[in-house]
Amino acid sequence: MSNNGMGRRDLLKGAAIAAAATATLATGTARAATAGRFEGKTVLITGGTSGIGAATAKAFAAEGAKVVICGRRETLGKKTEAAIRAAGGNCTYIQADIREEPQVAGLVDATVKLHGGIDIVHNNAGIEGPFRSFTESPLDGTMGYHDTIRTNLDGVFYGIRHALRVMLPKKAGVIVNTASIAGSNSLAGNPTYAASKHGVIGLTRSAAKAHTKDGIRVVSVSPGAVDTPLLRRALGGNMPAGRIGKPEEIAALVLNLAAPESAYISGADFTIDGGATA
Repeated sequence: MSNNGMGRRDLLKGAAIAAAATATLATGTARAATAGRFEGKTVLITGGTSGIGAATAKAFAAEGAKVVICGRRETLGKKTEAAIRAAGGNCTYIQADIREEPQVAGLVDATVKLHGGIDIVHNNAGIEGPFRSFTESPLDGTMGYHDTIRTNLDGVFYGIRHALRVMLPKKAGVIVNTASIAGSNSLAGNPTYAASKHGVIGLTRSAAKAHTKDGIRVVSVSPGAVDTPLLRRALGGNMPAGRIGKPEEIAALVLNLAAPESAYISGADFTIDGGATA
């Protein structure tokens, strides 16, 4: 009996060890799969030199993507490129002004020449616009009405237009546009910004309706307040979550939407604001 009992105990112990080993192997496999979700993929990110764009570039590169970022500020772009490379990622900075369609076309062509194609485009570049009323908003100048529309809306239109030029022939691709909670609500103190972001959501839905059948998914993300020292002091304690968002949290959503697991998602806008618009 004692020998039989010992045998059963050994058997149970062996089964437990085997189960633990299997669980460890499964966990390791899952981690490896997650770490390489975008292995070999080429990702183009506009406005990728700071904030949400830089966080998204770092996240894609960490998961194996070949990342190209653009922005107008070369010093900042090179700094972001160097930081991602130092962490072991593949990143190239190309200076471009997304307000100018020829520069967007050139950016796309340069990315294709560098990496052979483009799998994911994140149209992220944008500016705050004039925090002025309808009667006081400047029409011209930096962050005036025309500059805001050109950057936030025209830039996204050009990004979609030239992404499609590359993606349509191969019938595959993902386009993620950065909108805002102001794009589905209102912003009395900055109607120009609100209008531009409403437009981004409209472009997203229109592109998705036209091209999902072609194998190209188009979605948008609408962040609420995202971390800066000023907003942290002004808004953090008044938010439902007790704080404002982090660029890395927006980046995580962008990656999840671009991943193969989200293959049935297209044409939707995803709010990420810690419950602010609930």
